[in-house]
Amino acid sequence: MNEAIRVSVISLGCARNLVDSEVLLGHVAQEGLAVVREPEEADVVVVNTCGFVEEAKQESIDTILEACRLKGSDSPVKGVVAVGCLAQRYADDLRASIPELDAVCGISDYTGIPAVIRRVVNGTDARMVATIDGGRPKGARSDVGRMLLTPRSYAYLRISEGCDHTCAFCAIPGMRGRNRSKPIEVLVEEAESLVAQGVSEIVVVAEDSTAYGLDTHRERRIHLLLERLADVPGVTWVRLMYAYPHTVLPALTTVLREHPKVVPYLDIPVQHISSAMLKGMRRGVSSEQVRGILHRLRDEIPGIAVRTTFITGFPGEADADQRELADFVAEYRFERMGVFTYSHEEGTRAFERTDLVAPELAEERRAELMAIQKRVHVERNRSLVGKRLPVLVDGRAVDGTGYVGRTYADAPEVDASVLLPGAVSRDQDPSGGVRAGELVMVEITEAAEYDLVGRLEPAADSSDAG
Repeated sequence: MNEAIRVSVISLGCARNLVDSEVLLGHVAQEGLAVVREPEEADVVVVNTCGFVEEAKQESIDTILEACRLKGSDSPVKGVVAVGCLAQRYADDLRASIPELDAVCGISDYTGIPAVIRRVVNGTDARMVATIDGGRPKGARSDVGRMLLTPRSYAYLRISEGCDHTCAFCAIPGMRGRNRSKPIEVLVEEAESLVAQGVSEIVVVAEDSTAYGLDTHRERRIHLLLERLADVPGVTWVRLMYAYPHTVLPALTTVLREHPKVVPYLDIPVQHISSAMLKGMRRGVSSEQVRGILHRLRDEIPGIAVRTTFITGFPGEADADQRELADFVAEYRFERMGVFTYSHEEGTRAFERTDLVAPELAEERRAELMAIQKRVHVERNRSLVGKRLPVLVDGRAVDGTGYVGRTYADAPEVDASVLLPGAVSRDQDPSGGVRAGELVMVEITEAAEYDLVGRLEPAADSSDAG
């Protein structure tokens, strides 16, 4: 009996891209191919690329080249396949500039990828296959049956594909198309499957999560979906990411405030606070509206953790725009925040602009905002020392000396952590140990710059997210 073809997937970019990688691996496993963690041990390496901004594109190209270098007489690696956003956006360029690539496949449901992999291993000209997508167009059930790459504590649930907005800096609609919501019943089924695999937290993701339902019911239905997901037996937390600012309706804030399993947390990328910049970015909202929405979140959801992102260096950004933004960051005191410098992307509405900001100045402005936010974060962390907080355990710490988890104010991968250096596994200590995916009570003993350090308390009722 021949050994199964071994496949390793390198997933780059956002959480939505990670879901695509999990879908691809699900098809690989269903077709009888073997999944291996290390690229060096694979027959074929699949790189799921990101094409959002220049830095991500370069990381994707570097990763493809590194994977191609694994091919050789002393290596089991026989081929490299590029899929995902960069492959969708620059398929011809990739095939021309990296001849070592064996296949380039755009975004699809990835049902055809196992066949492409077999052709690569068997020596067939897979590059001819790669001139078409590695599968069919995505459908409502395309994400069913994926192989999870996240810890047991959480998994991402993609509720829609694409985006209807025309933000001047963003190339996503050109790569992923218009917003297409998945039926609630399918998403509930997916959530039930995730919980059956031991997942505790459902992290809801989309290009624009607050547009959920507009294309199918002509109304925003994200609040109804969150309620249904939170009512799935076995779910510990439901977290909402990628809300569009002026589409946060009272029905949504009610769910965030009142449902015990929907955490009082909202990721709401506002990108800037200057009206001139918001207009240039085509965000469809003014400074006054953004401020009103953000303050309404504080009023309507006591204890909410608000996460946002900003862009510095957008064309035409003046010193006054940066000063307004810096003052607002200091005033509002976001619980969590990220800042990116503008990337001049072809195919976007801002690409034709000539009033560009020097990259060095954009980076200075980014650093200024992050320095303000760092002070806010440190002060908030210090205020938590001595308090008892529910913490969802993600797994062992990287150094192996304890465990690591998150509070309700921390989304996986992008926010802070709670370190539990003295914790042991439940197998070692049935009365006081922990396991990944468990919600435990922790006394905060120390505040680092971004992370917290805590001591596990004896088992008790820890069902309250806040």
